[in-house]
Amino acid sequence: MNQSKPVNRHASGVLRPILLLSLLLPLAACGQATPQDAEQPAAARSAQAAVDAQIAADAHAAQGEPPLAGDPDSTATLFDGLLDCQPKGWYLNAESGRPANPYLARHTPEPCERDEEFGIAYFCVNADFHGLPVSRVVAHLGTAPTPIGILIDLPLDQARIHARRSLGSDFPDDARSQRGERPKLVPQGDNAQKSQLICTPDWA
Repeated sequence: MNQSKPVNRHASGVLRPILLLSLLLPLAACGQATPQDAEQPAAARSAQAAVDAQIAADAHAAQGEPPLAGDPDSTATLFDGLLDCQPKGWYLNAESGRPANPYLARHTPEPCERDEEFGIAYFCVNADFHGLPVSRVVAHLGTAPTPIGILIDLPLDQARIHARRSLGSDFPDDARSQRGERPKLVPQGDNAQKSQLICTPDWA
């Protein structure tokens, strides 16, 4: 008669906690982050932040530059900043191809003449700047530094009289104008019957 072998209950009781421990140890190891593991999420977040920032910048650029403030029907908007050689919006907007200055954009949205070689755009106007009759605005085709100013339908001597009376200066070609701090009032090329109030960059 065969006798069944007794079950070793003591051994079974010992093995059970060992098995449980062997299962729990890998789980515990998974829960412990190494310094390298902690750095990986931080690097991923930093990379994603850079991507998000670039997406936002691209979206902002796609919208174009915000319009400049100012009454588009007032010549004060057109000539704002000219006496400091910092007129507002005297260039063509890269997105729209129109002048950024609100007055120019409304009244003369296209240059009447372009000088591609020197990057200059001429806008034909019929405006008054402190008693000086302005026929053209000399602006940038882009945003690169080029001569900017106004062409005046007066001989130089008369233009100087008007400027001195209304603006307190005849705008000589001096150190301030050479530094680009204010415009200079000079003849309009070889035309003795016309003058120009012009700001020139250092290279001009």
